[in-house]
Amino acid sequence: MPAKVEIKGVKQTRKALRQFAPDLNKELNTELKRALAPIAKKARGYAPANSPMSGWSKGSPVEGGFPAYSFAVIKSGIGFSTKPGKTTRSGFTSNAKIFNRSYAGAIYEVAGRKNEQGQPWVGSKAGGASKKVSRSVNPRAGAQFIENLPELVNSSKGRGRLIYRAWAADQGKANGAAIKAIDTAERAFLQRAKSETFRRAS
Repeated sequence: MPAKVEIKGVKQTRKALRQFAPDLNKELNTELKRALAPIAKKARGYAPANSPMSGWSKGSPVEGGFPAYSFAVIKSGIGFSTKPGKTTRSGFTSNAKIFNRSYAGAIYEVAGRKNEQGQPWVGSKAGGASKKVSRSVNPRAGAQFIENLPELVNSSKGRGRLIYRAWAADQGKANGAAIKAIDTAERAFLQRAKSETFRRAS
């Protein structure tokens, strides 16, 4: 469930940099961090210090495993990584990502994105273990929950209230800087390859 924003690229470029040009790979990671750190910081700033509703706070009873709201947990769960991710079928991989790792943070981030009225209500006496339904005694619990949250903000990566909102506010500057950094590293690597023979970095 945790939300994330990814910057994709070609896997072979990152692999070649790590193996044959660790100095260029280090420079690339530095530039990627410089691009992504402000987004993560801004996203943390969008998380309210106090729960949007009294019943969703740290220390309150949690029904059905629903995570309690904790500003500290949500804030610490928002970060970024420049470590390449898994490769897609088309050969692309995540070169960097900004993530919202906590479940409470992910709920705050995207609640209402699929259903503005919240999860379908089945009641507290309903059987099953699905987490995609509301088992509250209140039939309007889902709708009221979302009504207490800020509006979802549209971005080029999706809609949300924390990292997606920060991504929208950035207006593409971080993405542009990251892509430029990857392109610069790739060009420098190719230029170096013309003039010397690489040995695999130990």
